[in-house]
Amino acid sequence: MNRFAILAVAALTLSPAAADEIRRAAIPTVMLGTWAETPEQCATKDKSNVSIESAKYGDGSGTCAVRWVVTTPSPHGTNYAVHALCTSSRDQSRTQAVNIIIRPDGTDRASMGRSFNQLKTYQRCPAG
Repeated sequence: MNRFAILAVAALTLSPAAADEIRRAAIPTVMLGTWAETPEQCATKDKSNVSIESAKYGDGSGTCAVRWVVTTPSPHGTNYAVHALCTSSRDQSRTQAVNIIIRPDGTDRASMGRSFNQLKTYQRCPAG
């Protein structure tokens, strides 16, 4: 029995600690604001624009309450996987769990979508 305990402790101490994923309660501050695909959409307040706050995000189709955010490193920087409960703007009784990926592409650009194959490029709209 003692050999098993020693082997278990040795295995735990010899394996490197991996902090690849970090779970957070809110969307990081660097991603907050209104995001659009083109500057013209910022000016017209287009329904496809995405508004991101620390605890929620949304567009013309509805709003989503953030449950948690998982941050992971990538060769291009940090990826954010936002897990949320979304409510339809047309039918407030209709909700669904949604996962959105946000990949920053610099200070005021980001790619967003439900999967890496569906990412669209957005730019941050000027405040105001």
